[in-house]
Amino acid sequence: MLFVATITSMTIAYMLGWWYSQGWAWIMHSIRDSLIAIEESFSVPILLKTWFSPWKQIQTPSSFRNFFQAAIDNLISRFIGALIRTFMLITAIFMMAGIAVFGLLSLLLWPIFPLLIVILPLASLVV
Repeated sequence: MLFVATITSMTIAYMLGWWYSQGWAWIMHSIRDSLIAIEESFSVPILLKTWFSPWKQIQTPSSFRNFFQAAIDNLISRFIGALIRTFMLITAIFMMAGIAVFGLLSLLLWPIFPLLIVILPLASLVV
């Protein structure tokens, strides 16, 4: 019985030691890695560089005869490209903001989580 109590207390001590030291670094790296993953998934720098480029590089070659038709086609293609890229950028911004908010919330609640192991069973007895 003493062996089990020793193992249990050592496990709890190691868990709390990790939680309040290396755990902070782990959660901050997780938040940073998630933000970087979204930025890379949406290719935000490329979207910003090519914001008003034609969509899918669809352009109509122009000659003297079809100058106005080609200009309108190219303008429409640029408008569609800008519209789609704008929606992509807005989606990336919302996702990054969500991760930042939930990351900050998890950082604020990080010290409290180990206490929930004790608090929640006691709270269930009270109710």
